[in-house]
Amino acid sequence: MGFAVVVGVFGLVGVHPAESRADATTGDAAPVLELPVPPPLLTTDPPTTTTTAPLDTTTTTGPPETTTTTVPPPPAAPPPPTIGPPTPQPPPAAPVRRAASTGPAAQAEVEAIADSSRWNWRAAGVRFNLSFYPADCCHWGVYEAATSTIWVGPTAFEDQNRLRYVVLHELAHAWQYRQNRFAQFISDYTAWGFGTIGPALEAGADCVANVWGAGGGHYWNCPPDARALATRRLAGDWR
Repeated sequence: MGFAVVVGVFGLVGVHPAESRADATTGDAAPVLELPVPPPLLTTDPPTTTTTAPLDTTTTTGPPETTTTTVPPPPAAPPPPTIGPPTPQPPPAAPVRRAASTGPAAQAEVEAIADSSRWNWRAAGVRFNLSFYPADCCHWGVYEAATSTIWVGPTAFEDQNRLRYVVLHELAHAWQYRQNRFAQFISDYTAWGFGTIGPALEAGADCVANVWGAGGGHYWNCPPDARALATRRLAGDWR
């Protein structure tokens, strides 16, 4: 077949694109230190001495000597350090996982996803090109039937779920073209409202991708009975 299918355009067109989640306790301030009561003034009154003398003798009573001793209060204990739970730190932001979209590592990742389908896409002549389809930018993925090339655009690498879906959905189109049973695909999916070739291929590709391990779908949420049908077709049961 020398044509491709455009994902998102319900009809058989030239190309198939896949288009576009301390309370820091102060410890109560240090308990107030109960200093001992300052001692009372210690006064020592020396005895008064009286001297008797003849009338011309003067009796002198010296003033009492008062000694005041102040006991200095003991040095105040330093306040205890503030103890409390450490201030909780916000959790580090989870790194955003963004796959490399070019180079050998990206190519190996895409091919590993394709290999997980267990369909021998290499023997079927399918190739992967990690770039936007040059004739119709900028879709997540495109299956070009004329060259059996799956184009995986850089935007497909935004997250791993998207990448897996795009690779397996486009690989499902390659599988559909190798079967060359287009009338059968229309018949298979008419029961769910997909009665023409474009919509039938898209619905079927989502179901096949689900069977191969992709999560969800871009064109519809393939129900269990449709996945069961896709499983039978993948196993070669065309009854």
